[in-house]
Amino acid sequence: MYHYRKTYLKYKSRQNKKICPFCAEDRLEKAVYQDDYVYIVPNLTKYDLWELHDVTEHLLIIPKRHVEALKELTTEEKLAIINQVADFESKGYSVYARGVGFVKRSVKHQHTHLIKVSNKEPNIALFLNKPRYLFKK
Repeated sequence: MYHYRKTYLKYKSRQNKKICPFCAEDRLEKAVYQDDYVYIVPNLTKYDLWELHDVTEHLLIIPKRHVEALKELTTEEKLAIINQVADFESKGYSVYARGVGFVKRSVKHQHTHLIKVSNKEPNIALFLNKPRYLFKK
């Protein structure tokens, strides 16, 4: 377990706020990229592992307009997202998005994860469910 408890507490504190964290004005300040339709920021909820590989970078592509699903986006917004996905995929990032209504979806604002991993698998990974500790070597 690296930063799970700190991240979990930060995540829980955001759940009580009425404003969407992706619509908040200060969120654009952390953007590593933005255009008229989308912005890309580092994810606040860090992942240690993705498909049993160490995560080296975790970004989110977020539409500037508040929508829950890809189907609600305009053609221009969809094109902006797919262009960024294509660019990051060519740099070795995995692409992931949770569907509308999925219980683990933390924010009801469409967002797409860009996850870059190392090519080194851990020697040992042990997962314990509740309180979800991860020990790795």
